[in-house]
Amino acid sequence: MRSRLLPLVLLCCAPVLAQDTVIYRCTAADGTVTLQNDRPCPAGTRQEMRRVGALPAAPPPASAAPVPAASRPPPPEAQFELVRGPLQAPASPAPAADATPRPPPPPLFLCRSWDNDDYFSDTATPEPRCVPLATVGIGGDPRLGAGSACEVRTDTCAAVPAEALCRAWRQRVDEAEFRWKFAGAGDGDPRKAEYERLAQVLRGSACAP
Repeated sequence: MRSRLLPLVLLCCAPVLAQDTVIYRCTAADGTVTLQNDRPCPAGTRQEMRRVGALPAAPPPASAAPVPAASRPPPPEAQFELVRGPLQAPASPAPAADATPRPPPPPLFLCRSWDNDDYFSDTATPEPRCVPLATVGIGGDPRLGAGSACEVRTDTCAAVPAEALCRAWRQRVDEAEFRWKFAGAGDGDPRKAEYERLAQVLRGSACAP
């Protein structure tokens, strides 16, 4: 019984061969050549046939489980690149906050002289002025003046409001700089010293630009 089953088992285990493939080479009367699979050439053409054996059919390989793609961080160079348009300047870093806030500027007074000249002063009571008076001699002749005389006058002043104090200080420093540079004096000129004093006060206050 065992010897009879052996040929049957070998027959079942033999690989299954697929059918041969027949290729037809067809040449028309004008010399055109065409190749066809498993279909004879049409009538009126020259036919050449070639049989190609097929390889044994093998079972398809088992599908492997898909491997999840590992997440990778973007490379350092993966940044946006400017294609067209103007370059944008990099944002400047914000200035560091001053730990100690600057004090407000000193009080300032707007004064008016006897001849309607406005100016800024550090005090509300500036020094009185002695305004010269014209003197005449006997009979009203100015050439015969009897000495000199003056009249004491005091300027009127008012405090600058707090909301306008910074603007008034900047204006005062600008006017002092103009008087110094317009005079064209040297380093020892008192107008330059006054400008430097006022500018230093402004820079050390909360009104500094």
